[in-house]
Amino acid sequence: MQDTDKNTALIRNLTLFFGIFLLFTDVFFLLMGIIYEMPLMRYVIYVKLVINSANIFLILKKHYLLSTCIIYTVILSFMVVGVVCTGTSAAFQLYALGMLTCISYNGYLHKRILKKELPLALLICIHVLLYAATYLYARVHEPLYEVPRSAIDILISFNSIASFSIVILYVCLFHNVAIHSEERLETMALIDNLTGLYNRHYLLASLDHMQRDLSPAYWIAILDIDDFKKVNDTYGHNCGDYILREIASLARQTCKDCIVCRWGGEEFIILSAKSACPTQILETLRTTIADTVFRFEADSLRITVTIGAAHYDNKLTNDTWISVADERLYTGKKAGKNQVVM
Repeated sequence: MQDTDKNTALIRNLTLFFGIFLLFTDVFFLLMGIIYEMPLMRYVIYVKLVINSANIFLILKKHYLLSTCIIYTVILSFMVVGVVCTGTSAAFQLYALGMLTCISYNGYLHKRILKKELPLALLICIHVLLYAATYLYARVHEPLYEVPRSAIDILISFNSIASFSIVILYVCLFHNVAIHSEERLETMALIDNLTGLYNRHYLLASLDHMQRDLSPAYWIAILDIDDFKKVNDTYGHNCGDYILREIASLARQTCKDCIVCRWGGEEFIILSAKSACPTQILETLRTTIADTVFRFEADSLRITVTIGAAHYDNKLTNDTWISVADERLYTGKKAGKNQVVM
């Protein structure tokens, strides 16, 4: 929901930015048309001023898709007029290239927010064909106006800065989207969505990474919630989810210097390299959970856990090490539950 709100604000701000940017360029090019006597450019600017003013109204009314299409059309049309009036030397053709990044990113935003996708392939084809046609026209036709070198230099500078700024802006936005998406995918791959703890994949990857540095100081423990099926059957799965989150929170608070992971279902794994006796830490966790009254809606619940733990032995593989802790867990289950077996 937060990402959707961000994207909505972004599409509004970008569209408004371009609407205002076009009004600013209208004023600039109108002055150029007046100072250097280019009547066609002036007439086009008058039309653009009306269109772009109306476009600001559309943006404020949240007609983002229509407004974006108007912006594309206006910029490409002015690119054509600029090349016809001054030739290719004034760099008006750069607007066609600069707008390609806008099409791609705005198309992405429209799809995410408005659920309406811009016809990307069609718009790119129009861009390429218009760019090629305009460039070929300029190669075989003289510019409509003889523009002084000073004006050409001003136009080149303005058009280059504007076009490159557009490209840089959208490349940066794409860059941020790519990084944000990768970070979210990494989080989804390594973090359990329900409890916020690391998941099985993270634990196994951590063990593989630490394998060379493992020593007898390391220990691993598997925690299993006793009679968890009864909780789900009696109070419902929402209550079961609440218990899982609360147990995860207590485990994280009690085992501060450990890696706490959700192993699956109602099982958690705790990995530590602390030299302190794991029995003391795990007993503290067990008693804390047993003494806590869990309140879900109108119900109060008492929950116990059984924990099996094992120190690292270099003769064991990671899988075997986990299996030893798992066997001790089931020993505790058979012996009456609510205990730590080391």
